[in-house]
Amino acid sequence: MENNSNRRLLIIVGFVLFFAVIVLVWYFFYAKPVVAPSLSNTNNPLGTKETPARSAFLTWGNDEKQVSSVEVSDPLKEPLVEVWEKPATGQTFITQSILQEVTSTTTQGTSTIEVTKTVRATSTVLIFVDKTTGYIYSYAIESGKTMQISNTVLPGVYDAYFFDNGNRVIIRYIDRNKNTVVGLIAKVPNVSEKGQASSLEAVEYLTSQVVSVAVNNKKDKVAYLVTTDAGSAVYTVTPGKRPSLLTTSPFGEWTLSYGGDKLYATTKPSAYVSGVTVSLPSFNSEVGERTGLITIPGERDLLLNSMWGSQGLVTFISENGNLKVLQDKTLAKKCAWGEKLFLICAVPKSLPRSEEGLPDDWFQGRVLFDDTLVVIDSQTGGSYPIFTFPEKLGTFDVLNITEGKGDTLFSFNRKQNGSLWLLNTTLLEEE
Repeated sequence: MENNSNRRLLIIVGFVLFFAVIVLVWYFFYAKPVVAPSLSNTNNPLGTKETPARSAFLTWGNDEKQVSSVEVSDPLKEPLVEVWEKPATGQTFITQSILQEVTSTTTQGTSTIEVTKTVRATSTVLIFVDKTTGYIYSYAIESGKTMQISNTVLPGVYDAYFFDNGNRVIIRYIDRNKNTVVGLIAKVPNVSEKGQASSLEAVEYLTSQVVSVAVNNKKDKVAYLVTTDAGSAVYTVTPGKRPSLLTTSPFGEWTLSYGGDKLYATTKPSAYVSGVTVSLPSFNSEVGERTGLITIPGERDLLLNSMWGSQGLVTFISENGNLKVLQDKTLAKKCAWGEKLFLICAVPKSLPRSEEGLPDDWFQGRVLFDDTLVVIDSQTGGSYPIFTFPEKLGTFDVLNITEGKGDTLFSFNRKQNGSLWLLNTTLLEEE
């Protein structure tokens, strides 16, 4: 009788222990915290790569340190950093005022004491939009930290343009119900480093379908083009003011771009159609009758251009009607103007056969390039290499280069997946 009682007790104890193990395994491996949905507590689309603190229970009784097999680069030491691994757009460098503590020493009598002062300083930040969600993020250059600013969901963002030192933004996104590209202009919320992301402010939807947007070099003026029944209309926006009509055109597919404060328009580029570049609002011809024409304006009426002809890709600079052909062949879309009339360009190591068409095949994804970054002197046409991408990272087809003050910071997208990257050339000099 006593043996049967002991056996029954052992079975009960074993069942309880088995059930406890099942609960612990479920809790540490499968349980997900329940968070009430709210606009002020949105999830980061990248998620977290850190191991949950509660999983430390699994290493109980093991004193050995766990070493990750994944190599993690230090964003403050590496010249090339992946800022965002998902498709991003609108990247713009801005400066922000911050309060900083500075320690100094002073002598009083025979004693030397330390004095801590709080001073106002500036910080360089890269702001951008995640194309999947429409959320705005900022990346602090000095700390290498990414922070979410807005939580207004805009799925399927096409492109974005920041101005007014990053305080306002124009975002184009796809309205799937109407099957059109919709544009809105909004104020970017002011979020502190420890604050929560918040909604876009003063949102105003732009009339008609927005075809093209351009921002001037000072980031204090924006122009955008919308389709109309008669063709197209160009509006300009300055901080604190509503959009105002600049000019109209019977042609609907212009691409706008600024060179300083001068506004240009170029016809949609195609290797099979002649294109022109004109200055607005007069529509004076600047570059004309070039197939595959892409134009990137700079200061002092300098225009970087690329075209596709019988001899293949040609890259050239035009200045008041004078043309200068460059030895480095690349699409103008893969370049950006820096300071002192210098260009930074992503130059392909090899180009497709002349019977293929650029930029059509490149825009449509049938052609991808393996680029290196070079600096080009627009006055002499000479160039020198600035950066070659490491083989371990694979090939880079670069577009949407943006330049920070001093020609030391450059951001760009990797066309293969739309990811956002940052190149800090000051760290190249230290290597």
